[in-house]
Amino acid sequence: MADEIIKETDEIQETDIVFDCPHCGKSLCIDYRGAGLNITCTDCGEEASVPIPDGMELDDLDSSPQDQEVRIINLRNSLAQSEARARGLAEDLEILKARCAELKVERDAATEGSPEVLERISRIQQAQAEIQSAVDGLAELMGVGGEDSAGGE
Repeated sequence: MADEIIKETDEIQETDIVFDCPHCGKSLCIDYRGAGLNITCTDCGEEASVPIPDGMELDDLDSSPQDQEVRIINLRNSLAQSEARARGLAEDLEILKARCAELKVERDAATEGSPEVLERISRIQQAQAEIQSAVDGLAELMGVGGEDSAGGE
């Protein structure tokens, strides 16, 4: 199949495309139907573009209706998984924002107290910094701004 990388134990066919990962230099081999695709290197995990051999046009790839259907199904499954992951991250982000706001209120209330609460204030500030860091990380993964979105200081 076009999106499968040939394992080291498999025999390389004359029609296979053999190329080096641009990130780690590992030699990769893929069926000719993978020409022009982006794949994940089996060694370093980075994305690599499969070169299109000289004299080959992407129109030369004769995909059967069954191959196209399998690709569509795989793409739909990947999209559904990505959307579910994004929803989960958005929910986590909202929980962390709420917890950060709670900690800020608790910290502000504690600062009005006596010197005995200084240790508690310090722990709360440390927890708030950790939560803000997690919020920023989630926001970065989701591609949204997270620096001031949780009200961190």
